[in-house]
This record gives sequence, structure tokens and C-alpha cells, in this order.
Amino acid sequence: MIKTLVLLVFAGLMLNFIYQSDKEFVCLPCGNACDKAVHKQARVCPTCKMKLVEKSTIKFSNLSPEEYCKRIISNPKALILDVRSPAEFNGTNKDVMTFGHFNHAVNINIQELEKRIGELSNYKNSEVLVYCSHSHRSPQASYFLSTHGFTNVKNMSGGVSTLNKENSDDCLKKTFSFHSY
Repeated sequence: MIKTLVLLVFAGLMLNFIYQSDKEFVCLPCGNACDKAVHKQARVCPTCKMKLVEKSTIKFSNLSPEEYCKRIISNPKALILDVRSPAEFNGTNKDVMTFGHFNHAVNINIQELEKRIGELSNYKNSEVLVYCSHSHRSPQASYFLSTHGFTNVKNMSGGVSTLNKENSDDCLKKTFSFHSY
């Protein structure tokens, strides 16, 4: 009886090892360099301590700020989603730089995204352009959306902190409102 139990446990562990060894796992997108590291087991990222997820579940793409701006211009029906706090979005947070926001963006704080996802259901098959300030929250939001039925999610790499008012191009001048300090 004990031998059988030991053999079953051992066989289960071996099957689990074999099953996982074919898969690649990456950090649940956190916007840091560790997002690019590939692991062989579903554990916790040693760098940021985020859960490791199957690489194949990452369905969103990352765009540079320039590409992001061009997507806004070329697809005016896209949902532009700002996942910062309302005070960051509207420039009233005095504790952090708020930078500005894309015109016509919908602001849903990442902490409220799960309970407010129903507000976005009409956009499940539309292009969804997600951003935040430093591209730490927006990759997480992009992953969440892409694993909850949204089929065309794009994240802005670097976030709005990388945008420069003095060196902004025509695209940015048409689509972004900088906060004044």
C-alpha cells in the first residue's frame, strides 16, 4: 500500500516535471527588464516577486510611444485606456509627477479594473491602447484584459513619463495634453 502510494506520488511529480519542462514561463508583466527572462517552472519571479505565467498567455503587444501615437491617429475608434489614479490622470496629484494624458482617454485605475471591466465590454474586439506613467501598471492591465476576452490589446512601453513636451512631434501635439507644473 505504501509502495503504491509512493510510486503514485513519484509518478505525479515526474509527469508534472515533464509537462512543465516543455513550457516557458515569464514574469507576470510588471514593466521591468525581468519581463524578458524565461523560466522553466511556474514559480515567482526572483527579481520583482510577481507570479510567473506561461509565456504563451501573453497576448498583448508593446508599442513605442511613437507607434502608440500613430495608432491613435490611424484608429480613432480605438479605446485609449489610462490605468493611473484619477488624480494622476487629471493632474491634481501633488505627490508625484502626473505628466498629462491622451485626449479622449478613459481613466480606470488598475486597482479598479477587475470590478469595472464590464464598462469596457463593448471593446472586446476593438483595439485597446493601454498606458500609465512608467509602464509598470499598464503591462499588468494589458495582460489582465488580454486574458479576459479582449483580443487586440496594445501597451505603451515606457509610459507617459517618457514623453517630452519640448520635443513632441505633430502626432503627440494632436493627441496628448501635457500637465503644467
